[in-house]
Amino acid sequence: MLGNKMISILGLFDLFGRGRSLEDYIRRLQELWEEEFDILLSIAGYYLDEGEHENAMEYLEKAFKVAVEMDDKELEAVVLDFMGDVYLDKREMDIAIEYFKEAFKIYSSIKSPRKAEMKEKISEVEKMKEAIEMAELHKKFEETPKIFEPGKLEVDIDKIIPKLRTLLGRLESEYKPSEGTIEELKEALDIATAINDESGEASILLTLGTRSFEDKNYDDAFNYFERAAEIFAKKGNKMPLGVVNVFLGVIHFIKGNEEEALENFRNAIKLFGSSDDSKASRLVADICRLLYRVKG
Repeated sequence: MLGNKMISILGLFDLFGRGRSLEDYIRRLQELWEEEFDILLSIAGYYLDEGEHENAMEYLEKAFKVAVEMDDKELEAVVLDFMGDVYLDKREMDIAIEYFKEAFKIYSSIKSPRKAEMKEKISEVEKMKEAIEMAELHKKFEETPKIFEPGKLEVDIDKIIPKLRTLLGRLESEYKPSEGTIEELKEALDIATAINDESGEASILLTLGTRSFEDKNYDDAFNYFERAAEIFAKKGNKMPLGVVNVFLGVIHFIKGNEEEALENFRNAIKLFGSSDDSKASRLVADICRLLYRVKG
């Protein structure tokens, strides 16, 4: 038995070549790891093409361990990117995006040229996710029996206002609510308009619109929000423009303008997506479900 083991060991030395240095063996080990990594990725790719997601993930997890063993951050990111593709193929967008973001972090940390490509990929998948969410929501709405006449849609505003306030809260770093009575705010608005203080004007319009909305003065609220939207669009302020679009969408819905409402909500989700604010996008989806009375 001992003799067989010695023969095997000697055979192994013959395979690599007797008298090689330690560096030669380490280099050969690195080559074997690289070959194993490539094979594991190829197998995972085969399973992904066949739609066998669990098998694909199994081999990707093995590939990730090899990348870690090699201490190769770039290869770790490659595997994470591939894992994201598996979940993307399963249409599990949120999980896919998380994997892509992890890959992006690694690419950024090592200053990889793939960083820009990964960033673009994340943006495209987020847009795809938003489009699918809105399409599914619209489909659910179309399939839901309409029990209200157009222009006479009933809205449980008490359930929606807290979500709108949460959205507004995400703007506090940029636009804090203006203080004062309605009359004082109107006077301040006139002054801001006269001196061309667009930031001040937009902030006051946002406050007036919100207060009018909560007082159910929807016509006044609509006018204030539309004026604010013009300023935010001009200044390229995506987050506040997205919030204003949500308010305009709710008002359109209350008035029975369902297509206009959906357009506002789509715009809001697009703006929040480009601002990398997934929580705001989820709030819009929640508001839509409450309005259209469909399950998420």
